[in-house]
Amino acid sequence: MIYIKQFYTARHEPIFMYAAVKKEFLIAILEPILDKKIEDLQILNPNLIQNYYKIRGQRLDLLVKIKDKIINVELNTNYSEEIKIRNLHYIFKLASENTERGNKYKVGHSIIQVNLNFYNSKYEKSIYTLYDKINKIELTDYIKIYNVGIDKYIKNYYNNDKKFTKGEEALIMLDLGKQGLEELSEKSEIVSNFKEEVIKANNDEFVVDWISREEEQKQYEEVMYEKGLIQGKEQNKIDVAKEMLELNMDLDVISKVTKLAKEQIESLRN
Repeated sequence: MIYIKQFYTARHEPIFMYAAVKKEFLIAILEPILDKKIEDLQILNPNLIQNYYKIRGQRLDLLVKIKDKIINVELNTNYSEEIKIRNLHYIFKLASENTERGNKYKVGHSIIQVNLNFYNSKYEKSIYTLYDKINKIELTDYIKIYNVGIDKYIKNYYNNDKKFTKGEEALIMLDLGKQGLEELSEKSEIVSNFKEEVIKANNDEFVVDWISREEEQKQYEEVMYEKGLIQGKEQNKIDVAKEMLELNMDLDVISKVTKLAKEQIESLRN
């Protein structure tokens, strides 16, 4: 039996965290999305990588600043209605936190959410703003949401032999396998540099183990939902929590899946 090691792309958050959360790559990724040249970029949560690897089930929470704009970058491998609502909640929370209250509300920065979507995208890019549907006017450009279909960019590129425009190779590279990165590296220096980081990440045992465990937990959650246990009665939730405790899963993950308080879950250990 021949064992073929899986090659993880940057659609997996641990790979993205390891390889892409660097100024050089973030600028290359955001330029074709925002359709503007970016001279400099500041990562507002520089301890992100260190904090990310502390709790399993932790989601990407990348914040960057470009001049007067604060940008939240999200990775979505399954863009469901639930995720849409979660992302909307987060962007309005971020907008509220960056608004100075008083006699007059003062907006400190424009707030932009960039959703990098890797599954079942209809378009390469969509831009959402607050819009008056009746009078057909934009209410404000203070809040914007960019939905970016990475899978759509890749599909169009390969199916139509599409030529790059405005640095789109930086978007395509996010979900290419090793061979795809090798081929694209011959056409782009940024992809060549990114490829080396992704390979390093795939050779890092800690990162790969983290992905494997994350996927196991995700599969487990899906099985629980299919059995109807997660959305069942209180006793079902308790039974699920006990089963997850026996598997030594983190309290944060168990609480997220069962909707039980951490204190209640902790009491089930006895």
